[in-house]
Amino acid sequence: METARLRRRSKLAKWAYGGAGAALFSIGAVGIVTPGLPTTIFWILATGCLLKARPGAVRPILRTPYIGPIVKKFVRWRPFGGGRKKSGGGAPHVPSPLAGEGGPEGLG
Repeated sequence: METARLRRRSKLAKWAYGGAGAALFSIGAVGIVTPGLPTTIFWILATGCLLKARPGAVRPILRTPYIGPIVKKFVRWRPFGGGRKKSGGGAPHVPSPLAGEGGPEGLG
C-alpha cells in the first residue's frame, strides 16, 4: 500500500503565497480602522495563502478574538461534501411552491 506524498512547493511559489498572504493580511488590518473596508474576507484569503506557504504564520489570525472563529469555520467548511460522507442519503426534499408540490393555497 502506497502512502500519499505531499507535493513540495518551489521556493518561488512559497514566496508568492507568503507575499500575497502578507498583503491580504495587511489590507484586512487596515480594514479594522477604515469604515467600509471589510476585514474578514481579506483574512480568510490570507489564511488560504499562508497555509500554502507557512502554516505556522496562520496562528495569529486564528487567535484573533472576533475574526479567528469566523476564519476557522470557513476553512473547515466543505460546501460540496469534501469531507466525510453522511449517512441518510443527502439533503431532505423541500417542496417547491413553484413546482406545484404543496405550499400556500393558490400556489400549488
